[in-house]
Amino acid sequence: MVKHDTRKKREADFHDRRFGGGGDFRDPTSKYYSIMHVTLSAYKELILNYCEDKQLLEYGCGTGGNSAFRENNTKITGIDISPEGIAAAQEAALRSGHDIEYYVMDAENLQFEDNSFDVVIGTGILHHLDLEEACSELSRVLRKDGHAVFIEPLGHNPLINMYRKVTPSMRSKDEHPLLMKDVKFIEQYFSRVELQYFHLFTLLAVPFRNTRGFMKLLGILSAFDTSIMRILPFTKRFAWTVLLDLSKPGKIS
Repeated sequence: MVKHDTRKKREADFHDRRFGGGGDFRDPTSKYYSIMHVTLSAYKELILNYCEDKQLLEYGCGTGGNSAFRENNTKITGIDISPEGIAAAQEAALRSGHDIEYYVMDAENLQFEDNSFDVVIGTGILHHLDLEEACSELSRVLRKDGHAVFIEPLGHNPLINMYRKVTPSMRSKDEHPLLMKDVKFIEQYFSRVELQYFHLFTLLAVPFRNTRGFMKLLGILSAFDTSIMRILPFTKRFAWTVLLDLSKPGKIS
């Protein structure tokens, strides 16, 4: 328990510094996120398919930012371990007039009743958590016909791992990009796990992000990624990110 409390305090402190108004010290990595709209488009499309007139939980919401789903008459709740993040999210919701509930909350110990949500979403959150505790809570609060949709980084690409190693201050001490064994572990809590892998060769487009031909190049490389990962499935493990669509919750005995 003490070990868990220490880890969670480190996570809260890290993200409080990140969201506390002093500038995001992860800004140097922003150039790599220039290619992420490929993943984000697929992520948002999935969520929009599921969330109309539904109860949605943004799991690890940071400063918020998913008010767009309100267009589908979605009731949004957000939780994060960072008080600074939640304060910023609440302020943004107040300014925009959106009726979104935000709470400072431990993602591994959710203060919600069983079967509370139709959809749970998150970007880059599971790899900060104890997967067993997180999956147990997710499968508990998700309704039986619901979906949990996440974007997460993978941890098999040696070049990406080298970059992570030489830039430790840009991430929290306890982050652990998902391995294929972690994806397999998640299947214990969700009978249906659908995966899409992104960003293998598309990373080569990053140096051209400010050029006129960037979007065209990104499209070509995205199509190449799709083809390579279909022909050679083992290459999926070397992708940068995975999009998880989890459904049919309940721990499998």
